[in-house]
Amino acid sequence: MTRTERPSTITEAAQLLGDSRGSVVFRGGGTKMGWGGRPPDPALVLETGGLTKLLTHNPADMTASAEAGMPLRALQDQLAGAGQWLALDPPTESAGATVGGLLATGDSGPRRLRYGALRDLVIGVTIVLADGTVARAGGHVIKNVAGYDLSKLMYGSMGILALVGEVVLRVHPRPEASATVVVPASVSTAAASTLQLLASPLEPSAVDWVGGRLAVRFEGRKAGVAAQTAAARELLSESAPAEELDESAESALWQEFTAAHGAEHGESVAFAGTLPSRLTAVAEALARAADAAGVEARLASHTALGQHTAHFAGPPEGQAQAFDRWRHVVLALGGTVLLRDRPEEVDKAVDALGPPPSAVGLLRSVKNRLDPDGRIAPGRLGSWI
Repeated sequence: MTRTERPSTITEAAQLLGDSRGSVVFRGGGTKMGWGGRPPDPALVLETGGLTKLLTHNPADMTASAEAGMPLRALQDQLAGAGQWLALDPPTESAGATVGGLLATGDSGPRRLRYGALRDLVIGVTIVLADGTVARAGGHVIKNVAGYDLSKLMYGSMGILALVGEVVLRVHPRPEASATVVVPASVSTAAASTLQLLASPLEPSAVDWVGGRLAVRFEGRKAGVAAQTAAARELLSESAPAEELDESAESALWQEFTAAHGAEHGESVAFAGTLPSRLTAVAEALARAADAAGVEARLASHTALGQHTAHFAGPPEGQAQAFDRWRHVVLALGGTVLLRDRPEEVDKAVDALGPPPSAVGLLRSVKNRLDPDGRIAPGRLGSWI
């Protein structure tokens, strides 16, 4: 029988882990529990819903520390009073994604293009190992090189190494102005325009393609935003008339684009990372795979980042077949693929993780060092570990 605990302090979490036996799964906001492999029912589910405090905020140093169970949207609300924010905009924010869960899964959004991923914004971390040992690394200043970089190790670890208990973060001033240039674009046009943007002196915060539209966002001071949007409109208008959005229209567009990376009930959702120049090949491979399997598929892409979210809708067997065909092409292009949300029936027809990466030996060594008994989330990385 699975036991669920919700500690209110790091000390309590450490004691729970040290005193327990059997497998354990960590749960934050629960927005990504289906990502990767599916662990069997654990002996213990340790929830971080009791670890939700903002511990420190130093506006002058632009740093803050928070307990890992704090929802990102709650953190943003508290930072807003000082005109600051954590420069992160994942699609799972509105669903209650937590700071610790975002670090563990590596989830991010379109503004990663300008501000980097969460791994680039974390300057310190406190973790709890499976045996109850508490470890800390980093500190509360941005220029800090002391100690082993545990924060980078936790990033994208899918909760298989340790419980993330506290996180120290670098924050940014909220931009004074924002505007978005939108242009109708086929996938090939979007790919070409994205490469032009990357080669130009422009510095967009985000470049996304969804539903036949390419959107380019600029943020900063008003004069700089105005100059960059004018230059972007000129560049993008070579293919089609470009429209500039601001205020409510811009907000509505990015909410729509964000939703395009989320999961609908009954769909399979996969995430792929490639070179930005591979966008056309990725999209064409998705269309071919869906046609061959007799299912529907759609793509949403952070084109300048080379990050793509593919949705598969239809019978689970067909979803699995289409995903597997698409994955083979993306891997052949030198990309990476992770199957995220999907119906349970899909797991019967396809391996969610696929072939192990070349660094799987190192991954196994790290796992064995931090969790020698293999207690934490067994099966999350399938046959890799």
